[in-house]
Amino acid sequence: MSDEKVYYRRLDILRIISCILILLYHLNLLPGGFLAVCTFFTLSGYLSCTSALKNNDFSIKKYYLNRLKKIYLPLLIVVLSTIVLAKVIPDIRWTNLKPESMSVIFGYNNFWQLDANLDYFTRHINSPFMHFWYIAILLQFEVVFPIAFVILKKISEKTNKHFSTIIVLLFTIISTALFVYMSMTQDIMAVYYNTFARCFSILFGVLLALIHNKYNLKIIRTIKKYNIIPFIIYIVILIGLCIFASTENYAIYMILTTILSIRLIEYSKNKSDKKSKVIDFISKSTYEIYLVQYPVIFFMNYISVEALAKTILAVLITIVISFIIHFLLNCKNNAVKVISILIFGAIIAWGGFLFIKEEDHTQEMKELEQRLNDNLKEIENKNAEYLNVIDKEKEEWNKILADMESGESKIKEMVTNLPVVGIGDSVLLAASPGLYKVFPNGYFDGKVSRTIVGGRELLSELIEEGKVGDTIILALANNGDYITKRNEAMMEVVGDRQVFWVNAVLADIPEFNDLFKEFAEGYSNLHIIDWEDYSKEHPEYFYADGIHVKGDGINAYANLVYDSIYNYYLEEYRNQFADEINEHEKEINEKTKLLETNQETLIEINNELENLKK
Repeated sequence: MSDEKVYYRRLDILRIISCILILLYHLNLLPGGFLAVCTFFTLSGYLSCTSALKNNDFSIKKYYLNRLKKIYLPLLIVVLSTIVLAKVIPDIRWTNLKPESMSVIFGYNNFWQLDANLDYFTRHINSPFMHFWYIAILLQFEVVFPIAFVILKKISEKTNKHFSTIIVLLFTIISTALFVYMSMTQDIMAVYYNTFARCFSILFGVLLALIHNKYNLKIIRTIKKYNIIPFIIYIVILIGLCIFASTENYAIYMILTTILSIRLIEYSKNKSDKKSKVIDFISKSTYEIYLVQYPVIFFMNYISVEALAKTILAVLITIVISFIIHFLLNCKNNAVKVISILIFGAIIAWGGFLFIKEEDHTQEMKELEQRLNDNLKEIENKNAEYLNVIDKEKEEWNKILADMESGESKIKEMVTNLPVVGIGDSVLLAASPGLYKVFPNGYFDGKVSRTIVGGRELLSELIEEGKVGDTIILALANNGDYITKRNEAMMEVVGDRQVFWVNAVLADIPEFNDLFKEFAEGYSNLHIIDWEDYSKEHPEYFYADGIHVKGDGINAYANLVYDSIYNYYLEEYRNQFADEINEHEKEINEKTKLLETNQETLIEINNELENLKK
């Protein structure tokens, strides 16, 4: 049996398992599922090179046409159908529809996401195309590979047969070294999305294909015969890595996963396997499953159903749609082909029209970015002037309480001069100019994509430095999931201070505000500022994304925060004033009773005197 006719079932199984691991990661069920992308990269490099090496009449044109059909056409269908649904379904917020879709269609989405400062690991659900960075790198590889293959092949034929292998080995080493270096010196996203850093996994696959083809060698010589046991062991290790891995040591995990993928490919070449139509179909549909899964998850977030039901529905819908797309694109029946052309032609035409018609908010979002940067500088300057008057805050409060008649009129002055500490994400950063107007002695720190975990860490540092008084403002509801343990950890750091939590407009998790409201009922010192309800009738408060405030929205946000804090202290003052009155009334009542008793005693004495006179 020739190597070309062998069906390697284990490669299909590897592809299916990797696809499941990635899907579970996107559903927030597997923290290290992102590692399986390294397996897909390695497989892509290996299979592309193996296919090219087996083709004696290799043609760059035929290679591109094949990839257009297998990779680009399904991508185009999913992208344009997603645009159609996004425009048809009401209340869908997707600010970057046009520039992001363009980056996917033209294969530079990974660089676009870097420029847009998106964070894959904070699990933003604000775009259906968050996962297409992988497709962009894959497309970039597919554009370069056939040209490089032909050049290396010709040079090898004229010089030395080892030339192409040596060159690929050198590039693999360089890319791996670059990946390791960038992981130690740069932000995780700069590494994760970078083509030149991430292509090391692909190059490992290409190198393995060259070794198999040219030298017929196996990576481990001591094992002379393939068997199922090592394959199963490596699969278990891969799953284990995806379960226990974290983003803290992501570079080590990715390199290990790539090496593991090479070993799995080695143990996948078993000639005794018989072809399974079911496994073959599912395996070939994994690409469509990858394409479809995140758009489905994105749209499911606009459906109000129980979390478990939402997850099950997302999986089922992803599988069904993926299978349908794969079947229609690859069915050889003429009638089905006609139906496919009509359906996909209509989708491409409709989606293309909506894409061209869509307004590009890039300039407006750049203005927002500039405003946030300006606000950040202002925050730094203001915080440098932060007044260390935390002790005075208590003194002034006690003075106001001592002066009951004029106290209420002084509450506003007291609140205005409070040294409040505000910690938040980019929404607070956008609103900071207004917050400094109403709290000139405040300390505010806003950062793009800041999560509750990040906010808690910053608050802990400020408390240790003695910069936090009795009043805290938090605006950390936009980024990430709702996790009760994280909120509890935040409240442990807050202690007995009064914390005013601004809820979110268009949070990543739509039910975040409702869940957090229930959580707040367990804390007497946690006060919800309902910015979502306050602003719902004012679209003019926001930029095109419907999240970040501008113009009148900045002042409205700041005034709502101020009024919430003012009303709390006013009520506290009134309660204490009422206690004083009650205490005073109690004393008066006691004196009145004593007076009545004395009067009764006096009457009795007078009566006795009268009796004596008689």
